[in-house]
Amino acid sequence: MITRETLQRLAIGKVADAELLLSHGRYSNAYYLFGYGIELGFKARIARAFVAEAIPDKSLVLATYTHDLAKLAGLAQLALTIDRRRTESPTFSANWATVVEWSEESRYQEVDYFTARNMRDAIMGEEDGVFPWLQRNW
Repeated sequence: MITRETLQRLAIGKVADAELLLSHGRYSNAYYLFGYGIELGFKARIARAFVAEAIPDKSLVLATYTHDLAKLAGLAQLALTIDRRRTESPTFSANWATVVEWSEESRYQEVDYFTARNMRDAIMGEEDGVFPWLQRNW
């Protein structure tokens, strides 16, 4: 069984690994792991919807297996919160636009330094980064 706390630790670990990869010139893998960290963060939030000793809604369980970050944001019941935050902060809005372009298919793509660094900046910005925001909401 994968717990919410496990998903949170995995998300933090993926982002930390991505930072390490980026600093060592492994741009494609860094990009992929940055996005994967966000995916796991949303799944940690979704895990709050599952209650012990209750049969979960089958459609929610199946839908959780997506890699689409926009869909996961909706399943995590954070889509409206994201929309509000985007209205409040043009920087967060630009960061979300960068992050939501990620897909699991990126594991088959070569990514340059600038693309990987742009993803890192969109995710890690202290004030308007997507990952710190997600951590406050998971």
